[in-house]
Amino acid sequence: MLIETDNYVDVNTAAKMLGVTPTRISALCKSGRFHGAIYVGRTRLIPRQEVENHTKLKPGVKPKQDNKAFIAGILEQMKEDNTNEQP
Repeated sequence: MLIETDNYVDVNTAAKMLGVTPTRISALCKSGRFHGAIYVGRTRLIPRQEVENHTKLKPGVKPKQDNKAFIAGILEQMKEDNTNEQP
């Protein structure tokens, strides 16, 4: 897979663009705020457009979770539990 590096920035560059620390950028990636962030080796690359379009949340506001993925996970768990209970 080839990655156009012009379309991606590393954590340090994203931190400079947003005026925060690289640790904060990593936390935002883990929480899913930057869609399309990937690892290449030990380096995390974030789509440049995601960083440029990033908006800060108000203090105390949590980002919306993907409800479809959450519900799908619960349904999958329920299916596994039902198949394990039947002899």
